[in-house]
Amino acid sequence: MLAALAYGLWIPALYIVLTPRRRAEFLGFHGGQALLLWTGIFVVFFAVRFLVNLVWSVFYIPFLDTLEVVTGTALWGYALYCGFRCLAGIEFRLPY
Repeated sequence: MLAALAYGLWIPALYIVLTPRRRAEFLGFHGGQALLLWTGIFVVFFAVRFLVNLVWSVFYIPFLDTLEVVTGTALWGYALYCGFRCLAGIEFRLPY
């Protein structure tokens, strides 16, 4: 359950990686993988946010902020999908 929560929320991933629980094979693997996933989510989301603000500094495009919402929702949805796969016990690796 903790490994699945690590995908849906980033705080359990930090907890797993920073405590002795990382030594458990299943929990440690998914905790580390979830932390890498959340690092990628933050990088992609803030890159999209930066690009939207960069475009808006040149000229205003209405509803461009919707791109931020759609990107954030899609990335969090993928994290939840990975969490459900982990909860089901399916072995998988994220494409790095």
